[in-house]
Amino acid sequence: MKNLEDKIISFDDWSQPWTFHGFVSYNKILSIDEVNLFNKIWKEAGDAALWKYSDLTLGCKASHTYIEKHYDLPDKAIANIVRALSYEWK
Repeated sequence: MKNLEDKIISFDDWSQPWTFHGFVSYNKILSIDEVNLFNKIWKEAGDAALWKYSDLTLGCKASHTYIEKHYDLPDKAIANIVRALSYEWK
């Protein structure tokens, strides 16, 4: 899981946030299990039920809290996932 955490945290091209998912999931250093885990987190944390609010900030908080409760990831990794997901909901 350390490779996955490092990859998520290393993303810094926020001028192109839509590239985040591919940056993480199409990386050769990650195992298939890590990629599958990332895709699972992405799908669950991006669920419409968490992003149903008219205020994007509330969706970010809901998604962040969901990941925090269900996965053992550092805060910076969670923040990057939520930041990237927020662009999907703008």
